[in-house]
Amino acid sequence: MTGPAREKHFIRAWREYRGYSLRKLADMLESAPGVPLMTHANIGRIETGAQPYTQDFLEASARALGVEPADLLTKDPTKEGEVVDLLRILAQRRDEQTMAVLRALAGKTG
Repeated sequence: MTGPAREKHFIRAWREYRGYSLRKLADMLESAPGVPLMTHANIGRIETGAQPYTQDFLEASARALGVEPADLLTKDPTKEGEVVDLLRILAQRRDEQTMAVLRALAGKTG
């Protein structure tokens, strides 16, 4: 008997992009200070689709991997990782020069 089909996600891709093993990521995830959220085996099952992920897992993983939770579900870091990282840094700056460069790259003026 097989479980329900799950949507494709990029959790494993982001973990590997950051250079973390399953154990390293598991060690970084806590449900409370000093309380592990889940084991590396659970994360492996989530990555293969054998176990569903939870919102708590997505949010904790995103913090550990330095991305937004939605990135884990929608963005392949092997194709967009550096761009996503750079855009996040630039968006945090929000100074006049940065915004002018971003508008120029987008072909917008003003």
